[in-house]
Amino acid sequence: MKKLFFFLSLFSCIYFFANAQSFLNISSGISYDINNASKSFYHVPVSVQWKPSSNPRGAFFFELDEDIPFTTKSTGNAYTLNPFLPQEVTLQESIRGYIFAASIGFRVYLHKDKKLNSLYLNILPFGISTQSFKVNYKNYDDKNYEILNPDVNLKRTGVVVSMSAVYNFHNNLMLMLHLQSPLIADKGDYPLSYRFIAPLQFSIGYNFYYNKRK
Repeated sequence: MKKLFFFLSLFSCIYFFANAQSFLNISSGISYDINNASKSFYHVPVSVQWKPSSNPRGAFFFELDEDIPFTTKSTGNAYTLNPFLPQEVTLQESIRGYIFAASIGFRVYLHKDKKLNSLYLNILPFGISTQSFKVNYKNYDDKNYEILNPDVNLKRTGVVVSMSAVYNFHNNLMLMLHLQSPLIADKGDYPLSYRFIAPLQFSIGYNFYYNKRK
């Protein structure tokens, strides 16, 4: 419901500022986590940017990012004191890390040619993000076996910063390389095998202009 509220608020603002030049950018691609060396978290990112101002250079914009996870697999060991069972078994562990972020930022142009192709940086110094981890151990017999320091489900909300390099073509297609910091939040005292995710995203998108001034 919170995500739906964000998207409804975004489109309501677009309608409200319809008298000004603005753009809506939608992009998607592939994302790789650079903060977990032992586990590979991959996602399909879906990003929405909205710039309400008619200022082409100094205007701020809002960005919503939803990272849809692939399942990350690893192994874990479980032990028992029952003499009639194997003392140690290896279990398959699966983790899905969900990410949602709402950020505000501004654009810095680096280059623009005669064909209106442009290269710029999106600087997002403040964002609120939620990371949710869902953990499952396949065929885990928790009545007879015990996992020492098992991974558990975790959900945290905190602050992030991010930046992206964007190349925008004259036909409004764009390529974006986006890096977001790990979540600034308390992970808790329970030892876990994974860290908060720092997604590095490569995306392809398109800019939709509203009331574009000639």
